[in-house]
Amino acid sequence: MMDSILELEQKIQSIEKELRAVKQAVTEMRQLPKQVLSDEICVICYFTYSLLLPKAGGQKGIIAGNFVIRNMGSSPLENPYICLRVSPKEHMVLSAKLGDDIQYDRRLNPLVMESWRYMNQEAENMVEEKGEFWLKPVHVSRIEPGQTLSFSNFQFQVGMREVSTTYKVDGFFFCQQLPNGVRALNHIVVHA
Repeated sequence: MMDSILELEQKIQSIEKELRAVKQAVTEMRQLPKQVLSDEICVICYFTYSLLLPKAGGQKGIIAGNFVIRNMGSSPLENPYICLRVSPKEHMVLSAKLGDDIQYDRRLNPLVMESWRYMNQEAENMVEEKGEFWLKPVHVSRIEPGQTLSFSNFQFQVGMREVSTTYKVDGFFFCQQLPNGVRALNHIVVHA
């Protein structure tokens, strides 16, 4: 009889030990989503654009567009910047309001009307060398969770030539948390 009582006590202790381990695991699992969500980085970027074709031959067509960045995560994105890569670089000219002195009424829509500038002098040279436009917003230094930032109302002129040409614009978003960048969900391609 004594042996069976001792055996039962050992089983109870074993079950209590397993119960403590399960409680500890449940506690850790409850804390895990909070940790994951608090550090989650999730961003999407994409182009919206229109193609304006010339009425007469020999004129240039225009790609009018926006590059939109949306912070879908739960952490702010620090020091955002973008790269727009065009090809062929010799035949695409960017028109946009770039610079520190661009003035907008920020009460209308502070995100859409954000002014942008080249990252530095070297970035301006990259346009000629590689067809890459490296730009950063003038006033925005972080994108909060749920917020959107846009490089708005840019235009690329594309020559309508006798030889068939494919014009392409790729977009990339970078920030302190994403130094390797994120490619846009879409790109702009025009066969003319």
